[in-house]
Amino acid sequence: MGRDGILCCPGGCFARRPAASKPPHRPPLQHITFLQPSQPQLCLFNKSTHPIGHPPQSNDNVNLWMRSLRGLRRSLSHVFNQAQVRSLSCNNLRDGKCKFGRKCKFGHDPTTACALFLSRKHCPKGADCYFAHSGQPPSSSTQAPLPLQKTRVTPSTLDPDYEARFRKWTFLIPRNNHYSPNITTFFKIGWDLLASSDASGQQRLIKKLASEEGLNMIKALVEAVDDAQEDDEALSLFTGLVVPFLQILTHPNVASSLILEHPLDTIYNFLYGPGGRRGAIVFRFTARALSLAVLTSDNDTKRISALNPCVAALQRLIDLNQGAQLQQEFEPIVETMSACVEPDSIPSESRRCLDKIRLRLGLGSLIPSAAKAKPSPIGKAYFAISYDLPGELSANGPRHDNDHEDIDDIQILPTAEEINSTRLEYLPFNNNARTGHLTGLPALLDRQFRLLREDAIGGLRDAVRRETERLSKGSLAAVHSKNSNTERTYVHEDLRLQRWEVDRRKGIQLFVDFEQPRHIAQKGERARKDWWESSRRLQPTSLVCIVTSSGQTIFCLVCNPEPTAPVRRRHPPRNEHEAQAAAAEEEAAEAEFQRRKIEMPSLHKQNNRAAVMLTTVETTWQHVAWISHHLVKSRSLTRMSLVEFPGVLLPSFEHTLKALQSMSQSLDLPFTEYLAPEVLQEGIVEVAPPLYTQQRSFAFDLGPIAKGSPLKLSTNRPFDRTVFNSNTTLDGAQQSAVLHALTNGLALIQGPPGTGKSYTGVSIIKALLHNREAGNIGPIICVCYTNHALDQLLEHLVEDGIKQVVRIGGRSKSKLLKDINLRDLAQEIQLTRDEGQEKYQLYQQLNSSIDEIEGLLKGLNALGSEESLKSYLMQTWPSHHKQLFESVELEDGFELVTYEKDVVGRWLQGAISTATTDLPASALHQMPLTEMSATERQRVYSGWIEERANQLAMELDNALEPYTETRKELDKYYQEQQRRALSEAYIVGVTTSGLAKNLDVLRHLRSKVMVCEEAGEVLEAHTLTALLPSVEHAILIGDHQQLRPQVKDYHLCHDNPRGKHLALDISLFERLVSPAHDSKLPPMPFSRLKIQRRMHPSIAELIRRTLYVDLEDHATVGEYPAVDGMKDRLFWLTHNNREDGADPTQAQSDSKSNSFEVSMVSALASHLVRQGTYAAEDIAILTPYVRQLQNLRRSLGGMFEVIMSDRDIEALEEQETFKDARSAPPPSTVRKTTLADALRIATVDNFQGEEAKIIILSFVRSNAEGKCGFLKTSNRINVALSRARHGMYIIGDPQTASSVPMWAEIIGLLESQGHIGPTLSLCCPRHPEDPIEVSTPDEFAILSPEGGYTAPRRGQMSSQAGIYDA
Repeated sequence: MGRDGILCCPGGCFARRPAASKPPHRPPLQHITFLQPSQPQLCLFNKSTHPIGHPPQSNDNVNLWMRSLRGLRRSLSHVFNQAQVRSLSCNNLRDGKCKFGRKCKFGHDPTTACALFLSRKHCPKGADCYFAHSGQPPSSSTQAPLPLQKTRVTPSTLDPDYEARFRKWTFLIPRNNHYSPNITTFFKIGWDLLASSDASGQQRLIKKLASEEGLNMIKALVEAVDDAQEDDEALSLFTGLVVPFLQILTHPNVASSLILEHPLDTIYNFLYGPGGRRGAIVFRFTARALSLAVLTSDNDTKRISALNPCVAALQRLIDLNQGAQLQQEFEPIVETMSACVEPDSIPSESRRCLDKIRLRLGLGSLIPSAAKAKPSPIGKAYFAISYDLPGELSANGPRHDNDHEDIDDIQILPTAEEINSTRLEYLPFNNNARTGHLTGLPALLDRQFRLLREDAIGGLRDAVRRETERLSKGSLAAVHSKNSNTERTYVHEDLRLQRWEVDRRKGIQLFVDFEQPRHIAQKGERARKDWWESSRRLQPTSLVCIVTSSGQTIFCLVCNPEPTAPVRRRHPPRNEHEAQAAAAEEEAAEAEFQRRKIEMPSLHKQNNRAAVMLTTVETTWQHVAWISHHLVKSRSLTRMSLVEFPGVLLPSFEHTLKALQSMSQSLDLPFTEYLAPEVLQEGIVEVAPPLYTQQRSFAFDLGPIAKGSPLKLSTNRPFDRTVFNSNTTLDGAQQSAVLHALTNGLALIQGPPGTGKSYTGVSIIKALLHNREAGNIGPIICVCYTNHALDQLLEHLVEDGIKQVVRIGGRSKSKLLKDINLRDLAQEIQLTRDEGQEKYQLYQQLNSSIDEIEGLLKGLNALGSEESLKSYLMQTWPSHHKQLFESVELEDGFELVTYEKDVVGRWLQGAISTATTDLPASALHQMPLTEMSATERQRVYSGWIEERANQLAMELDNALEPYTETRKELDKYYQEQQRRALSEAYIVGVTTSGLAKNLDVLRHLRSKVMVCEEAGEVLEAHTLTALLPSVEHAILIGDHQQLRPQVKDYHLCHDNPRGKHLALDISLFERLVSPAHDSKLPPMPFSRLKIQRRMHPSIAELIRRTLYVDLEDHATVGEYPAVDGMKDRLFWLTHNNREDGADPTQAQSDSKSNSFEVSMVSALASHLVRQGTYAAEDIAILTPYVRQLQNLRRSLGGMFEVIMSDRDIEALEEQETFKDARSAPPPSTVRKTTLADALRIATVDNFQGEEAKIIILSFVRSNAEGKCGFLKTSNRINVALSRARHGMYIIGDPQTASSVPMWAEIIGLLESQGHIGPTLSLCCPRHPEDPIEVSTPDEFAILSPEGGYTAPRRGQMSSQAGIYDA
């Protein structure tokens, strides 16, 4: 209601309400006032245009106006009610957590005023209330974070006239060339529409532009621009026509949308034109206009705003069309654009685009390299040795059909030829100049791909080769193997391929069965079920390989056998006929579903056969034809086995390898000048600041980490460290690390144990977030190697009040982060109307493809059946069909009548002659079937089956192509939902493997900052994939002197003399910090943290003396209390009890154990817990071997609950389940608990980043050869010795350990301090002068049965820990 009782229409007009038209029983609209526009416009009430102040004139229009008003009243009433409710704070959230989440109708925004405070002027929560009190900012809370806040808009909320304006825009497109288009108005209005619409409107506009009509408008634009135009006219045309057009194409929401990739590619390809002529015309005109703007205007802002879309569009045009690199017309265009604006005034996005364009065209980088080290005039001398290069470059020719020069041509999994090849694979050395065929970035990506692939599939390849040889030789017994050179395998014998299946959700599947393991074949069904479940064999997603005696190999994945339930109709039938058809269709689908449930494969139901459902990793027509030819019904005599690789997950390496292949084609890796320099350099490299910080006006505001002080950090101005030092909680080394990280584009921070790497990383992220808008950095990508480390990092950020955090990946154990998982957030992102319609159409196409595939699979399943063969012969070999299935009149007048059943079988067995001939297949087909010998009949029959299988397989391959494409298109809609959720995040947390898996989505985020924790433990290949093309600022935090990346094949490790030149386990962090591993790489500057806050000084001395000479102790660590019950806080208990022999239940296991140490560790742990001052979780037991971990768990399990990490549990289960076939693996008793009586046990490799008050280390190895095994490397020794805070006790053989130089130095240090010996001194807290000396496990029970002193003392009871006097 406006002033004077005037009703207002949303179109801008208003009219006095007629008295007779007052709706009865309707409350009047109140407090509604619309702004009155200054000119007539389209009225949304009556779809007409009329001046302001004049109501509709006709009665019909008045009636329409009133009906529209009633609808408006209801809509606005609902909106205002919702707004009023939303303005009230949610009581549930104030009291803890709201179970309704986003569906709650009350407000969850922390800026919302607290309802209790408003009504009572008092809130019991006080300053801790989540909501605001009288405008006070809400206090930070450590409760679970609110879900990602999303701003959803519709065209009506952004622009009420959107639909009308969109129609008006489309009307500008000429129909049938009746009039000349006004292209300037067309693209201007198009840009205004795009800028004011949401995702739905943007998609409609771009798709319209990619249609035939829209492409005609782009063609008209190309024809409108002309180099011969006057300067003023050219500038006007550029700003009014070309710039709006390019702004449409490069709008951030458009350029990053996965849904619009195809329409945009269509537009760019059309713009490029035949031979690049259209693109050259447009961008030559653009470059000229930009140069004119430089001469005629001093306004940098206008030039930059025009340059940004021009450069971005040109980069995508050249990326999509490789032929542009051969078109010389583009080189002067790029040079002209580069000269238009000074480099330090160009936004980082444009600088990066220009640099990529120049590199593509071979013009050199626009960005000046900060690597100021002088080229080395003389390289190191080396002797050239011939090396067997890959593919056609090899002097002996390719090794097999998967040996290629270009890694993009290499299949991830090995082919049959590769498996059977006897030549060694090509593996380039770290100094690629000696053994490689490439240089620079291509060489780096080539090397990382080949080494990572060899580590991933080398063991699989060798295991399959052994099984192929066994089958071809006819050996009876399969071998379950595990040794250091091959993958752990299980072999399931007598494999039979039963039939094809198709699932509407899971795709094509293969039903197979094999011989039940002999030791459970005679047991009951329940016992067989328990054995299969406890063995964890053939779990869904397990990688397996079908191996045959003929040398064929097909890799598959195990599927969940549960069939997908049929989907019900979404829309009711329109008539009776349609209803009957729908009922029949649903009945058939339900019957098929019930059949599949009944016939579902089972590993345990049959006593002689176990069945499983598989899906092929690569579905090629050759594989389909071969499998179909060898189905049971096809009478195949080929011997087959199913080889299983437990613990091998295809996604763990497949996504990373595919990412490296993609990067080798695009070559869009940032920081190439540091990671893969072309020229050998000397001296320290000076790293350039991040691109986004190089703008003149940019400076970091360090307020969040400087106690709110207005402290500015600029990359081109001096910085006052004294002010920073007096206003921060960071120590000096941490301050240097933060400044180093913010001012270097590629920053490296080394954090020795206990120096606060995580705390420093969180401080850096806080500073970056505070400046995210100034630098337009987008979401910060936080990458960690393990899920546990990622959870810890994100929990720190959430607890510090950081909002808009998203975690990618479903393996989080954190309750605090459960509501911010991307999988759940993406499902709440609503699709636009067009997206919903397109998705529905794609599902219809998918169903149609599945129906076609289902029909073809039925034919493949029935290849050997008589009906199938009869149909095939009738179409292909009619003469053979007549001889087999029709009556034939013989020469003597008799008629040969065929049998009705098993005609083919009787024909195969009815040959009189057994003679063989060498006639070719074409000649055999001309012979009468009755005159063929048995051998010839078998040859002809096999030819029929093979031809029929090939025919159907190729038809299936043709049907699979649209099916696969449709699935990819459907996946894009889910990926687009993920992208929209991530685009509103401030922090995106992901593991290295999760990043490679979600690379397509993350590449569309335009993130400029990547922070990688545990960088020293991450394979270089994983780090390279984390460097997204948009990244301008990478911060790697780690410690290369702690654990290195885990590698399966020891032959690829740096510590192996044979693998030193391969060194796959050298991380990118270590290669940059310690470039001795790569002679081509100059040393990079890095910052090292120096003050440790974890270990007592006596414990820290062990790593300070050997590794970190400048490591300092914080004052607090010297104040740690002594270890109760022990005389010394640091001691090595020596012994010479030999390690155990090989486990007879393990097949060639390389894990070790020591029974004496198991007993001694158990006794010592029990003694410490009985002191009563330690929760058992304050004590951690470490060992380098899984087998020792297994024995410790069994020994301690009777006394304590045992806490183990997920990675240790997986390793332990793998160790336990890989038993000899005669012994079934026992059910796992590993339990995770948070009880106070829980003990933590772990392997050294899985305890990095953890700590405990007391550490007990079981050394395990004790042998005459002095072999230390895993603990011979300084990295593992470092981790083992740096976990303890208050006390550490080592139990081991010093004679074996002293063969390693680092252990020898540590033993010497302990000897000088008297902290090593054959007896361990226990101590009663009340009688420290009388220690108890123990050297065996039994002495704990005799001398200290309850953890205390047994000698007579005054009084009856001693300490609260249960120490008794005699």
